Amino acid sequence: MLCPILCFLVCGCSAPSERLTFPKRPVEISRRGFFYDVHHRGRPDFALLSDPSGRVESVAYDDAGTGRFNRIYPLAEYANDDVPHLIILLDSIPYHSMVERYEAGGFRWCDPPQKVIPPFPSLTEICYSRLLGAPPLPGFVDDYYERDDHAQADTMWQRLLDGYREPWERRLDYDMSMYQSGLAYLHPRDWYQAELALAKKAFDQNPSRVTVVYFASASGMLSKYGRDGLQQVLDGVDQMCVQILYERQGAVKITLLADHGHNLKATTNVDLAPFLQKAGFHVADQLRSPSDVVLELQGLVTYVGVRTNNAAPVAAALTACPQVNLAIFQDGARLIVRSARGAAAIEQHQHKLRYLPIDDDVLDYEPVIAKLREAHKVDADGFISDDDWFNATLDQEYPDGPRRLWDAFHGSVVDPPEIMLTLRDGYAAGRKEFEKFISMASTHGSLNQVNSATFVMSMTGRVDKPLRTGQVLAVVEPGFVPSIR
Repeated sequence: MLCPILCFLVCGCSAPSERLTFPKRPVEISRRGFFYDVHHRGRPDFALLSDPSGRVESVAYDDAGTGRFNRIYPLAEYANDDVPHLIILLDSIPYHSMVERYEAGGFRWCDPPQKVIPPFPSLTEICYSRLLGAPPLPGFVDDYYERDDHAQADTMWQRLLDGYREPWERRLDYDMSMYQSGLAYLHPRDWYQAELALAKKAFDQNPSRVTVVYFASASGMLSKYGRDGLQQVLDGVDQMCVQILYERQGAVKITLLADHGHNLKATTNVDLAPFLQKAGFHVADQLRSPSDVVLELQGLVTYVGVRTNNAAPVAAALTACPQVNLAIFQDGARLIVRSARGAAAIEQHQHKLRYLPIDDDVLDYEPVIAKLREAHKVDADGFISDDDWFNATLDQEYPDGPRRLWDAFHGSVVDPPEIMLTLRDGYAAGRKEFEKFISMASTHGSLNQVNSATFVMSMTGRVDKPLRTGQVLAVVEPGFVPSIR
């Protein structure tokens, strides 16, 4: 089914012609701040002035071009609730990359970036549904298997041709259509430049105080160009933010965040079918017999949903594939996390979670649990609170793993697969048709740190610690409920 979709996209239109008008970079950067030649006079006429710590504290204007600023507006003079608030949702920005940019002097009108841990799998639709308080999607991907109907359900055509917008998309003030998003993966640079201008236009025209915009083309930039694409995404959103600060005399609040990380590795697509066939299973489009397995494949990502009536042996067969990292499935009231090394279990009781190695410490949590025991944060039965799991594993290879995995099988989507599979960085499992149109320089989806951890940073002064994705909106804009469009 994806072949005609992709052919349709290839024959599609070019990116819109809209572009930002502000200079792409300052003509001078110094300890005093960032200086721009907005009117092309050959000398600076606008500046972001910094305090001794390097934080931007005011915007300044030299209207006559005399070399003196005749207007200066301190950013601290604007109260959060008295000025417009632009919330920018990027796609696929790893936390460490934004930290590096900030430490190099970028985005200094905001507070320092804080780490955000998304739900699992780390896919845009799942992350932003959680962020925006949207109801659960039917499945983790458009092309998912409906067990009750014994058939593949595919909402991609509906989104592509009929203009259907998922619930989280209807809570945005600007985003691209599914059709445009597909085109953006083919020509991401042109589309991203257009999106910057179109999102700014949506902000300028929005009568509401809070505006939420989402850049789908940022994902295409990283997927196609890797680290270079990432830096171009940050350059572009920097340009947009500075233009807004210039036009609004600083009377605005801006919050930037992203949905998940990206592994920044060239990625090879893996065929999982031979490993299933070797173990006596049959890859099919329906579950007709006990040996049938349905793979929920779509994008070239490091997550795959697997439908089966025999979760444990299928998981064992898949983890024999050297490119597979983890296979997670439900066994009665507990989850099993399996790797090639062995298995561990996750259990819940009164909203606390317990992680128990069966024959291997798959997530390498035993040192973490030992420290929590020393701090008296493990109860008599081995259960640990959500906050303690989050704080203790924030910088581990699998951040907030117990809660993220548990929620993935318990309410994140209506019809979760029996097995959730993650692949090692450098590999993906998706539709082969996509390989004809893009060579993946980076991707995402799995449970590990680089695929998961992203950032939030804000001018509001409200973000001062790491957060889960579902907490972010209430922190940066308390009481805000996105309108449904």
